[in-house]
Amino acid sequence: MANMRFVKPLDEALVRQLADTHELLVTVEEGTLMGGAGSACIESLQAAGVNRPVLQLGLPDRFVDHGDPAKLLAACGLDAAGIASAIRERLSAVERQKHDGNAKTTKLVA
Repeated sequence: MANMRFVKPLDEALVRQLADTHELLVTVEEGTLMGGAGSACIESLQAAGVNRPVLQLGLPDRFVDHGDPAKLLAACGLDAAGIASAIRERLSAVERQKHDGNAKTTKLVA
């Protein structure tokens, strides 16, 4: 786990190191996915020619109701249970894709 306190400047060396040592990269952010930390990581990996599955977890690019933060995060799959479930699901898909050599980048939007 790495804490990306900010997106810019992106620590591209760390992103590359994590990609080299893990089967799946997961980004979790409380902001919208479009143009966020996960997108920056994917762009950095693509520029370096690194093909690694990435699971982006974050807010959809639409209006999210106001309310209790914990309930809103849960509704978007960004609570502990939602994050764990999404990671388990994606790791299973990565294992299946190893057999056909077709691992892909995936955006998961609640």
